[in-house]
Amino acid sequence: MRKQLPPKIIPLYLPHKGCPHQCVYCNQPLVTGDEDHRSNWRRMLESIPQHTDQNWEIAFYGGTFSGLSQEKMYECFALVKPYIKSVKNCAIRISTRPDYVSDATLEFLWTNGVRTIELGAESFNDHVLQRSGRGHSADNIRDACARIAARGFTLGLHLMCGLPAQSEISFYETVEETVRLNPDLVRISPTLVLHGTPLAKMFHRNDYQPMTIENAITQCCHAYKIFHQNNIIMARIGLALSDQDGDGANKVIAGPWHPALRHEVESSLAREAITTIIKDKNETRITINPKDISIVYGAGKSNLQYWTTHLNREIKIERDRNQPRHSFSLSSGERFSLFNIPENIT
Repeated sequence: MRKQLPPKIIPLYLPHKGCPHQCVYCNQPLVTGDEDHRSNWRRMLESIPQHTDQNWEIAFYGGTFSGLSQEKMYECFALVKPYIKSVKNCAIRISTRPDYVSDATLEFLWTNGVRTIELGAESFNDHVLQRSGRGHSADNIRDACARIAARGFTLGLHLMCGLPAQSEISFYETVEETVRLNPDLVRISPTLVLHGTPLAKMFHRNDYQPMTIENAITQCCHAYKIFHQNNIIMARIGLALSDQDGDGANKVIAGPWHPALRHEVESSLAREAITTIIKDKNETRITINPKDISIVYGAGKSNLQYWTTHLNREIKIERDRNQPRHSFSLSSGERFSLFNIPENIT
């Protein structure tokens, strides 16, 4: 059964620790800093309230956690276990590679409180994986997913679009394969050309052409819609690059970087769904939850401008706190998803 509310995450970074090599697009120290900043971990861990009904997870991100020695993994567990014991509904989450989760490793992780494993899958196309320097196959991903799910972990998959040799079709095939594997959650990152990566050298040699922001939004919209239809949680869209120095734009040489990519994707989906339904139903009024106003309006009220221009009518948008999130209702009472269009609506 899917979790109704995703857990709150306390991210603890181990940049590039446990990774066997550098994938062509990766510069983890640039993204999260080149130190694991354990001096800050206590402050972050102590921010977890001890009395709460909210689920919490302490997440080890930024490297291949199960690629660490068992001694190093145990050191990390020992640091966070006092908080696991003192906080209600708190567990551990890790990120790792599909080829670093043997049965013995999974048993060790489970015994030490890990309940969620996020796998860096990226693609189910072997040629794309090879060109991206992943060092594992699509079969490795399938095998890891089956064993992780069978052991009872919550399974997350990280996917990328715009990888070297990856077409739109091969990305959509990866999306369909992901649905068949039925993970609990997915993250999608359009490929960025970051400083200090092999991909940057490929880009400067004209051996790699990054995707446009428009194409990235289109592909992410397609994936989001498919995952939404299949009750797979979309945990994140886009690479987290912001830090104390800014939004992260200075880390990117080229590619579809956007500081609020998820918002752009959700706004695009909302525009499509609302446009289709109000045209089909000949409506001019919808009701939404107040918390969805930003994605419905679009950046700079672009969706409102779109409806005025393309539908030649003004759409009246009412707000109701009782309206379920990520949905809208018509004056007839019919309710629809902001992120999906029913099959009987054309």
